Amino acid sequence: MSQNSKSRYGTLGLDVGWFGRWSRLVWGLFFLAPIVIALIQAFNESRISLQFAGFTVFYLMVITVAYTTVYWFLGERLFATANPWINTVILVGPAFVLGWWELTIGPLTGIRLPMGLQLAMGLYIGISFILQWRINYGGCEVVSIPILLFKRRYTTYCIPLVATDALEKAIVDRGNHASADETVSLNFAAN
Repeated sequence: MSQNSKSRYGTLGLDVGWFGRWSRLVWGLFFLAPIVIALIQAFNESRISLQFAGFTVFYLMVITVAYTTVYWFLGERLFATANPWINTVILVGPAFVLGWWELTIGPLTGIRLPMGLQLAMGLYIGISFILQWRINYGGCEVVSIPILLFKRRYTTYCIPLVATDALEKAIVDRGNHASADETVSLNFAAN
């Protein structure tokens, strides 16, 4: 009977199924491929200065340190016990703001973000998706590096993929329940 109540999939926002895991690799490549191709072309054509490249690397390091610090500081204090959606808003918020700035806040305020910062955020997200695939984590991709460093995982949701993960979880768990029901039926018939 306890087999029916347990999820074979695990916890949404923490665990990940086969499809969800591989979709993270695809998302990572989706983010990284155009950036890497554009960077290679720009370097070959001398359209990118070393100063721009240096600032982009600097921004990437700042983003990494910021996420690592927040994860370390809020991990056991908040993320371990808070609602996963609160964790998600805290962790995805900065990436969302940076990613959509030029289409939303920028035109309203007239403030433009440095291109190197936007590029660094795209690189960070792409790398994080690939690391998320590697470590088999079904939560928010931006914490993949802190997870590797601290060996702690908290339940969060990956905004573009939580719906896909929920569907996969339902399919896996439904299949698990059907198998458990068939086993109970077979055991009952044998008696």
